[in-house]
Amino acid sequence: MWQKFVAGACVMTGALGFGWSLCGEMDSEIWHLKQQKQILLYISGEIAYLHRPMEEIFDLIAGKAEPPYDLFFSSVSQKMKERNGNSLVSIWNEAVCAGKNGTDFSQIGIEYLAKMGNCFEYEGEQLQVEALGLFESELDSEIDRLTAKKNENSRLIRALSTLTGILCIILFL
Repeated sequence: MWQKFVAGACVMTGALGFGWSLCGEMDSEIWHLKQQKQILLYISGEIAYLHRPMEEIFDLIAGKAEPPYDLFFSSVSQKMKERNGNSLVSIWNEAVCAGKNGTDFSQIGIEYLAKMGNCFEYEGEQLQVEALGLFESELDSEIDRLTAKKNENSRLIRALSTLTGILCIILFL
């Protein structure tokens, strides 16, 4: 009898863990986009007000950003110092491709990181700041969309995972 109780507890733990994992994945996507927005605001401020070069801005971001963004920006900054005739956009795209192979970034985080690199194609500080501003509004709308989706689906996912666990216990007893 106690074996059935232990098996039921294991089934419920697995079902609840699966539901919480799905909700955590949605939270992770939102977290990545919020980190990118903070980085974006910092880059815009540095370009518009302090007129710093990009490799210096990336060095500063690498010191302030949360992992995995700190490693990303330090690698971009290092490659910019080496330069080897590559443009910022090509260096950025290489770093994004290297980030795709790692597991630290979410899929949506990689997509928006690649889009952020397109903002650096423009000549002149004013155009870059305006492009970053447009990208910021795109990030805001995606964060709002994902937050609404999370709020809508998280309770449903948790309830369904609980009910699935209960159903499995009833079927297997």
